[in-house]
Amino acid sequence: GAMGIVYKALDPDIDRVVAIKAIRFDTISEKTEREEIMKRFIREAQSAGKLTHPNIVTIYDVVKSKNMTYIVMQYIEGHSLQKTISSGQKIPIEEAVLLMTQMCSALSYAHKRGIIHRDIKPANILIDKEGKPYLVDFGIARIETSTITETGRTVGTPSYMSPEQVIGEKVDKCSDIFSLGVLLFEILTGKRPFYGDSITTVIYKIIHEEPLASPEIKKALPKGFETIISKALAKDPKKRYQTCEQLKQALLAHLNTTQKLPRRIKRIWIRVSAAAVLLLILGTVFVLFLNQNINLSFLTSEKSVEITVESPLPEPIHLKELTNPPDNTVKQMIQSFENKNYSETMDLAEKILSTEPDNETALKYLRQAQDKIQSISNKAAASQYLKTGIDHYKQGLYRECIEDMNQVLKRDKDNREAKKYIYLADTALSKIEITNMLTKQKKAEEEKNLETILADIGSEKILEQRKADLALLFDHYKDIQSVYSDITIHFKNTEEAEVNFSHMLIAVYKKTNQRKVLFDGTKKWTVKKIENQWKIIENK
Repeated sequence: GAMGIVYKALDPDIDRVVAIKAIRFDTISEKTEREEIMKRFIREAQSAGKLTHPNIVTIYDVVKSKNMTYIVMQYIEGHSLQKTISSGQKIPIEEAVLLMTQMCSALSYAHKRGIIHRDIKPANILIDKEGKPYLVDFGIARIETSTITETGRTVGTPSYMSPEQVIGEKVDKCSDIFSLGVLLFEILTGKRPFYGDSITTVIYKIIHEEPLASPEIKKALPKGFETIISKALAKDPKKRYQTCEQLKQALLAHLNTTQKLPRRIKRIWIRVSAAAVLLLILGTVFVLFLNQNINLSFLTSEKSVEITVESPLPEPIHLKELTNPPDNTVKQMIQSFENKNYSETMDLAEKILSTEPDNETALKYLRQAQDKIQSISNKAAASQYLKTGIDHYKQGLYRECIEDMNQVLKRDKDNREAKKYIYLADTALSKIEITNMLTKQKKAEEEKNLETILADIGSEKILEQRKADLALLFDHYKDIQSVYSDITIHFKNTEEAEVNFSHMLIAVYKKTNQRKVLFDGTKKWTVKKIENQWKIIENK
């Protein structure tokens, strides 16, 4: 999924099967993206870890290691609601209401603790073998008081988003209620209320269209659910149910007037009642047990271990101070080098060489002390260049960052931080260049500038194909409007990248003066740096 890989695993300490969600953040080259995903991942543990509810997957632990962060959580043996819906299996009304009321209870519990899920969808609801639903993946949950924001980013699954969520406005619990309305609609009809061939179409429908306007849809809905769904899917958050509890009560009220409660609800009530009786019995026994004046101190006793030292530890051994007679200068020099006093080592070595120019020991330690001093000097300079380079990167001064990091590598050729920031700065510059190329292509299409479009192509095959396509476009259409959106760039290395984006091409057909959508979909380009300029070498 979006957050990483989920493993089925065994906790050997308590012999318990668990699910582990793991992700390697070091595989994400872009620092800002890596930090954002890491914060979101940790936030999943922090958010869900606060929740203890029978319909929310339990989080046992969150662990951060050098290259891996993972969350250990309750393993649910069963399947997702998405699998049930995709199979075409019809869910009885009683079962659907029971599932929805349990999801309402789970979200109501989370909302009261200031946590918004923001990604309610069938894939995030697991059904165990007994039919009990669990809400999972608070990976993009947002604690309302959190200072971590996601300005300019839309988070969630488009088909289930609320109108305020798809346009990037602040969301609250009413957004989750809208998503529950979408879920209820899909469970009852087998279709999503807002469907389209592209994300653009889906978002347009969420913002502008009423799914219940169609007579066919109204007929598909079981009697009485139209009002409930209509209120849950209101475009204005203020006109929706204001709490999940309100939606739950509306569902139960409708069910009680039209259907008998399913047997499973009765079974749950019987189990709860039995548990209450058992607790009452155990409490009575415990009170009687205490009244017997039995010593229970063993429950809080602490074991201690007495350690006896049979003989004192020996006194630390100190090197005796060396005297300074001439014949002892060599020992002083060696001792000084071992103590990392390299300036003193050089002084003593030169003192010896002043009277014994060919003394091999003095020559050896003189060279070694000089090398150590040079190394220390280089590391100090490298550290300063590294600090300046990181500051330049944070300020968006990527070329200056690369120059600083090259200075670091001159002094410390294996410095990993310098190599990392050279890669980050280089790809950041490349992203700007590639984005500029896309902007230039868009403008050239609208202005019918064939020369500019073809200048960015580095493959003969694509060149000929584009010539033919553009000739047809420019000959028969006018008032061309080209829109690029949702651009993502993934680098294979510093010289090659994959560019994915949504493209909509609209133009007026000259013969009829009708405006048409000529293309609305996703494109994938492979781009390569040729003679220090990015070129399109593959077009899908």
